[in-house]
Amino acid sequence: MKDQPASTTPCALGWHDSHNASAAALSRDGHILYAAAEERFTKRKLQKGTPVRVFNDFDQRFKLDGLLRCYTDLPLGTKIARNAGLAWNTFRNGLNSAKTLTSLAGTFASRLGSGNINGLVGTDDHKAEIDELCDHHTAHANSAYYLSGFDEAWVVTVDGVGDCLSGAVFEGRAGRLKRRAKFYYNDLTAAADYEVFAAMLGFDPDRHCGKITGLAAYGRHNDTCINALKQFLESSWRRGARNHFDHIHAPDAELALNDLRQVRKKFFGAFSREDLAYAIQHLTEQRVLALVRENVPAIAGCNIALAGGLFANVRINQKIKELGFARIFVAPPMDDGGLAVGAALQGLAKRYGIRPHRVEHMFWGPGFGEDKIREALDRGGVKYDRVDNLAYAVAKILSEGFVVGRFDGRMEFGPRAMGNRSILYDTRDPSVNAWLNKRLNRTEFMPFAPATMIDEAERCYEGLDGCEHAAEFMTITFRCTDYMRRTCPAVVHVDGTARTQLVTPSANPGLYDILDEYRTLTGIGSIVNTSFNMHESPIVLSPEDAVRTFQEGKLDYLAIGPFLAKAGDERSRRASSHRSTTESVARQATGQ
Repeated sequence: MKDQPASTTPCALGWHDSHNASAAALSRDGHILYAAAEERFTKRKLQKGTPVRVFNDFDQRFKLDGLLRCYTDLPLGTKIARNAGLAWNTFRNGLNSAKTLTSLAGTFASRLGSGNINGLVGTDDHKAEIDELCDHHTAHANSAYYLSGFDEAWVVTVDGVGDCLSGAVFEGRAGRLKRRAKFYYNDLTAAADYEVFAAMLGFDPDRHCGKITGLAAYGRHNDTCINALKQFLESSWRRGARNHFDHIHAPDAELALNDLRQVRKKFFGAFSREDLAYAIQHLTEQRVLALVRENVPAIAGCNIALAGGLFANVRINQKIKELGFARIFVAPPMDDGGLAVGAALQGLAKRYGIRPHRVEHMFWGPGFGEDKIREALDRGGVKYDRVDNLAYAVAKILSEGFVVGRFDGRMEFGPRAMGNRSILYDTRDPSVNAWLNKRLNRTEFMPFAPATMIDEAERCYEGLDGCEHAAEFMTITFRCTDYMRRTCPAVVHVDGTARTQLVTPSANPGLYDILDEYRTLTGIGSIVNTSFNMHESPIVLSPEDAVRTFQEGKLDYLAIGPFLAKAGDERSRRASSHRSTTESVARQATGQ
C-alpha cells in the first residue's frame, strides 16, 4: 500500500465518543496516519463510548504521549449558548424539541471528565488535557474540506443532529473554513425524517437507512403518497405534536418504534413500502438540493465537499453534482466515525495552518503480519497454501463463479469496504444478490457495488467528470453505460445506476492486480465488492475475524495475506451450481 503523508510522525490525536466512536492520529501536515472505529474491536455496530480499544491499539503502534489532543464537543459556555439558541428558535417558530437545556445539563460533567485518556491505556500517572474542542458539524466539514484537495470549495454538512444542529454551510478558501449558515435540527429535518421513515417501515433507523435508498428505486412517483408523507413529517415537528425523531432515540425507543408502525398502518396502509420509500427519497433529495441552491451563491464552476450521515445517501450526492458543480468530494468517513479525523484537523489548522490535500486511500486501520495470519488459520483448522501469484489465482477463482473473502494490508476506515476487508465475486451473475445475501444473513434492496479499474471507468459509467476522486470511495452513483449493464448485471441497480469504487494501482495495488488478471481472463474490468462481515456485524478487523466470517458465511475461498484457503468439497460443489448462470451471461455479454 502506498502511503502519502509527508511526515510519518503523529502530531494530533482526534476522538469522538458518541454514535460510532472512533479515534484518528494525523501528522503535522494533516495526513492521516491511523484511524479506526471502536466497533471493529468490540464487534458491536456503532459502538458508543470512549474508544478505549482504539487508543490501546494505537498506543502499541505509536505513542499517545505528546500529541495534540482534539475532541468533538463545545466549550461549556458555547454549549449553553447553543442550547439557548435552540430553545428560542423552537419557541419562536412553534416547533418542538426534547433537547432542552435541562435534558442536556448532564452532558456537561461527562464532557469535563473525558480528558483523561492516558488512564485508559495504563499510564494514569497524569491527566491529559484536551487541547482543542471541535463542534460536531465543523468536524464533519473539516473531514470533507481538508481531504478533498480543493483549495476553494463550498462545504455542506447534514445529519440527524449534532450539538443541536442538523446542518451547516461553510466556505473553504486557502486552507481556512468559515461557516456561512447553520441550521437547528428541528428546522432542517431531512436526515431526521429519513431515520423516522426507516423506523416506520420496521428498519433500524441508525443502521438501515441505506436499505431505504435501494428500495426507493423499486417505487413509483405517486403525488398522493408524497404529499401525505410530507404533511405527516412536517406536522410532527410542530408544537404539541409527537416528535418521533427524539422519541426513537430516547430510552423509550421501543415504544416509539411500535407507535410508528401503527402510524404506518393507520395513515399509509394504502401505499406500498416501495412507493413510500420513493416518496421519502424524493422529498429528501428536493430538500437537500434546495438547501444547496439557497446557500451556495454561484454553483457553476465551483467545487463542493460533503460530510455528515445524510451523505451516505449516494443518490443524493449524484443529484448534487448534477446541479452544475465542477467537482464533488464526499468525505469517505462521512458518518460520525469521521468526526475523529475532523477534530484532529481542527487542531492542526489552528496551530499550523494546514492546507487541503487529496487523500489517496482509507487504509489507516490495523494491519497484521504473516505470522499472525498463519496462527489464525491454524487455530481455525483451515487448510491453506502460500501462493506465489495470488492475484492471478484469485482472478481465476472469481472467473469460475466462486466467492472469495479478501483480507490484506491495513483495515479501511469508514463505512465502506475498499478491497482489504472485502468479499469478491464475479459481476456476470445477476442472481448473486439473492443467494450471497442469504449466505451472509443480509436483507438488501440494492445490488452489490462494483470495484472497477480506473482505466475502465469511461467504458462503464456516465457523468464521471469531476467525480473521479469521490468515486474511488463508493460515495456517489453513476448511470451505467450499455456495456456495463450488459456485462455486469450483478452490480447494476434497477434504475440503471451503480455505486462504484474506481480502483487505482497506487491506492490498492493488490486489488488492482486482481482486476487486471480478471480482465485478461474475462474481458471485464469490474468485480463485485461487498463488505467482509455477517449481517449486523462490523467489518472484520483481525485474521481471526476473517477466518471466523469465512466459515460462518460459507464462502468458497479466503485470500488472506499471502495465503489462499479453500472451503470443503461440499461448499465447492454448491458454488459450482452458480457457474452455469455466470458462464451464460458471459457468453451473452461477449456475443459468443
